[in-house]
Amino acid sequence: MKYRSKRIINILLVVCILMTNFIGSTYAAKHIFSDSIGHWAEETINLLTERGIIQGYPNGLSHPDNIITRGEFSALLARTMKLETKDRENVGLVFEDIIGHFAQKEIEALVYEGIILVEDYGKLYIPNKPISRMEIIKMLVRATGKENHNPDCSCDTGFIDEENLAKEEIEYICLGKQYNIISGYPDRTIRPNGESTRAEAFTMLIRQEKSKKKIEEDKAKDKDKNEQEKPTISPKPTDKPTDNKPDRDRDTDTENSSSSGGNSTYVPAPKYSFELPLTAYVDEEIKIVPIGSNVKSVTWEISKDGILVDLLSVIDGELKADGGTIKIKFVGSYNFIATAVNAQGKEVKHEETIDIYPVISAKFKLPETAHTDTTVAIELSTENLGDNPVAWSVQRDGKEIDFDTNITGELTNIGGLIIFDNAGTYELTAVITDKLGKETKVSDVIRVYPVGEIKIELDKITHTDKSITLK
Repeated sequence: MKYRSKRIINILLVVCILMTNFIGSTYAAKHIFSDSIGHWAEETINLLTERGIIQGYPNGLSHPDNIITRGEFSALLARTMKLETKDRENVGLVFEDIIGHFAQKEIEALVYEGIILVEDYGKLYIPNKPISRMEIIKMLVRATGKENHNPDCSCDTGFIDEENLAKEEIEYICLGKQYNIISGYPDRTIRPNGESTRAEAFTMLIRQEKSKKKIEEDKAKDKDKNEQEKPTISPKPTDKPTDNKPDRDRDTDTENSSSSGGNSTYVPAPKYSFELPLTAYVDEEIKIVPIGSNVKSVTWEISKDGILVDLLSVIDGELKADGGTIKIKFVGSYNFIATAVNAQGKEVKHEETIDIYPVISAKFKLPETAHTDTTVAIELSTENLGDNPVAWSVQRDGKEIDFDTNITGELTNIGGLIIFDNAGTYELTAVITDKLGKETKVSDVIRVYPVGEIKIELDKITHTDKSITLK
């Protein structure tokens, strides 16, 4: 009896667990936000919720009338596109202010896929800022994989508030309307700089998905039509039978296609650039900050005076996809070449040239003291002087004086022999100006004393027994 009771209890526990899981999963699949009931976008919200795209706020609401932020829209779009949100090496070319944000990985995934272009934002994405309708339109059009606009299109969208927009922005709006992603407002405005509610964004996401499906269907129809229109050619007796294998030598548009077939993802061409100063000095810090998008990896090459050399043999530091801080070890003309590659192997190169100059140093030493009749030897030691001249100047007792009228002798690029004509405290300075206008200055101080004079007067005539008085 005791055994039967225990068995019944175990069965009941199993049933309870199964019922709990069933009820929980049913709730997840059929969850309805209370603030979406009766809302004009209720059907859209329910659809996106069932698919796990809308997850709501901690308070259990969807807040459809709240203004949507960049971070929120990025998360929704990445989920809609089913993008992988994993750690991506070299996508760290992204933004400084998304680290730790709830949508960080979604934002990185969208950058990786070319949906968000880094150059549109700079270093900061500001994920908690409301996203503009123009930003949404651009992202959704790129997500369709049909970003290229027909140059012959008149772009007559019918919207009355496009006059201050750039040509590229009007083209995005034209494509957005063409693919039925956007329809505008009843007053015939598109309000590109305006904000969107979460419900409006939800609706545009659904429209974008439908347009993408239509584009894929149209592609399939065009393909079938082209196949049907191909003329049938009877093989000649000398013709060799074909094995129906793809022509591996034929050029393919790898930028707009993928090996994944019908689920292919549009991967735009990579963009990558950086700037270098025109000149720098040996061992001077040079910071390279690239700007890029749609980049999977970057390789660096460098040539010195026209000859390709090993990178680490001429620089201290490291260059990665996000640049780096380096020092160049030797004088010369250097050409830096960065090759950026996107997810489909499409590459772009960017080159910059910098001329590296030597750092000039100089020194000389004066004795602490001298007299006005003393010849002073000055030896100027220099490094990397080249053909740069040395200019000498002199001060006496804190005032600039003319070298030639106050000093006897001459000083050259290696020094010389001089005599200070008058007593005083002298500061002697050598100045070297290089080809970039940088001055190297070295000075030293000497105290010059007058030579003492002794004057004696004697009588003109005297005798051997007479005393002489010295005056």
